[in-house]
Amino acid sequence: MSEIMEIDLSHLDVLVGVDMTAWKRPERLSEPRIWLRENGFVVRDVTPDFDHFVLKHMETHFLRDEPINQALDTAGDPLASAEMRALWSCLMLPVRVSLVTIQEGTPGANLEKVSAENPPVIIGVNQLFVTKKDDPEVPDFNTVLKSEKVKLCIGTFIETGEMVNVYERYGVDTYIDGGGMCVDPAWRGKGIGNLLVKARNILCKEMGIPLTKTVFSAIQSQKVALKGGFELLGERIYAEMKDEKGDLLFPNMHPDQKKIQVMARLVD
Repeated sequence: MSEIMEIDLSHLDVLVGVDMTAWKRPERLSEPRIWLRENGFVVRDVTPDFDHFVLKHMETHFLRDEPINQALDTAGDPLASAEMRALWSCLMLPVRVSLVTIQEGTPGANLEKVSAENPPVIIGVNQLFVTKKDDPEVPDFNTVLKSEKVKLCIGTFIETGEMVNVYERYGVDTYIDGGGMCVDPAWRGKGIGNLLVKARNILCKEMGIPLTKTVFSAIQSQKVALKGGFELLGERIYAEMKDEKGDLLFPNMHPDQKKIQVMARLVD
């Protein structure tokens, strides 16, 4: 049994079965879909059989490479890693709008079931969830979580996202939000992020969701988002983010990563 699986997460039992949104996937789209086939790649729904593999991908690559988690060394902290996995598992994946990219001709490329005996080879993931204006209040993560690293990480994303009220700015009452986008290092530089952004727009259009919004923490994803038609709404500079004592929140931030940005795009 892995170290992560041995961590006591009973304090997160309050998140199990929590409805984060009043939005429900339309009945006409109840079956899993392939949203994009392009250049030998498939971007499809993350179905329950994919959940384990998606979580493993996020643990292996996102926690190691996403700037905030990298600066905090979340991947090297068993409690922090386990709590991040639990948040994805309990609050994001059940909404069933997350996307995964695989190659044509590999397990799952035609929506067939995958398993430990027939595992998918995941190239990229975009964890997504839906937010509505009349949604119930989200859990108080500072109370629910034990890891100070995860509290800081989640708090930073939430505070950055709240810099702009997209309901008022765009006159919408529903939007898709991002909870983490990550591409396997072996496939970076091949346009996988662009495919995920393109597929997200298609998904939103089919679902009748008028807007997509995300907090992008890495310069790489920020470039992908701008290329994909996102509008920059606000940003915070990592070197200026400090705690109450005046100490840097992220002293170990990679020098190439300068800022965290909130962006949005109206669905066309």
